[in-house]
Amino acid sequence: MDIKQLRSFVTISETKNITKAAALLNIVQPAVSRQIHLLEEELGIELFERGRHGMHLTHEGKVLEGYARRALKEIEAAKIELTSSDGTLKGTINIGILASLSELLSVSLMRVIKKKYPEVNIKITVGYSGHLKEWLESGDIDVALIYGSVSSKFLDVQPIVREQLWLIGPHDSDLSHHQPLSLEEVSVHPLILPYAPHRLRTLIEQGFNQESCTLTIGAEINDLAVQKQLVKEGFGYTILPLVAMKNDLQQNSVKVAPINHPFFTRDIALALPNTRHISKLVHTIAQDIIYCSKVAVEVKAWLGGEWIGK
Repeated sequence: MDIKQLRSFVTISETKNITKAAALLNIVQPAVSRQIHLLEEELGIELFERGRHGMHLTHEGKVLEGYARRALKEIEAAKIELTSSDGTLKGTINIGILASLSELLSVSLMRVIKKKYPEVNIKITVGYSGHLKEWLESGDIDVALIYGSVSSKFLDVQPIVREQLWLIGPHDSDLSHHQPLSLEEVSVHPLILPYAPHRLRTLIEQGFNQESCTLTIGAEINDLAVQKQLVKEGFGYTILPLVAMKNDLQQNSVKVAPINHPFFTRDIALALPNTRHISKLVHTIAQDIIYCSKVAVEVKAWLGGEWIGK
């Protein structure tokens, strides 16, 4: 298995056609066919189903695709780092950002990175914390902001911001940001929450169980935008950090109240994988993420955020 074979394999998986793949790779069609034949022969499996409508990955081919893409990505990153003799940062970086923070940080990160490193290609992947951890461990993303404060055997975690969780209700509710609520008072409201094993759902359930309060579920939605819209339409309440509601608060479309319970805070952390080499590019951009986050807290753009970083 070599780089040429993997490039041919990935290109065919994208184009579903050997002729198109050969044109993109700038080599003759028989050479591409031979690369795939040698790869299948070495692995002892068929990677593609060949038919009138093109070439489609088999189950085994889909398994190899993820590994192949990550291998090619690592090789390209190594090449850029080793050949950039003038110190200019180059290459592609994929940054994972929590859905609740995407509106706050995506633009500022893009502005800072593009100004400082114009030759860096930025990808931003938005997701829930659990997904971001999986993608970080597998190599699909390079660095991420996630929930949590404890490192693991796969990830190095650096807590930077602590957020309080608030009860969010429709505009015609009687919530007040000056009036903290106990969990017993929160429990009378039907809640629109993400479903397990979402980290926020787990935290909320643990808090309610600790106080022996009943958790009333109005709906379970693993989509932040839909979750917020259902609250605004009066279908129930939800529990989120204020930063996730920044635009909604500016539009005066919701009301909020702090939850008076020490359990209802969570830490945002910068996470890096500790199972592979971290390039100069990733290390540098990680510091820019910390910088943008700190500035957002200092200028109070990160609503309800408390800086706990070093």
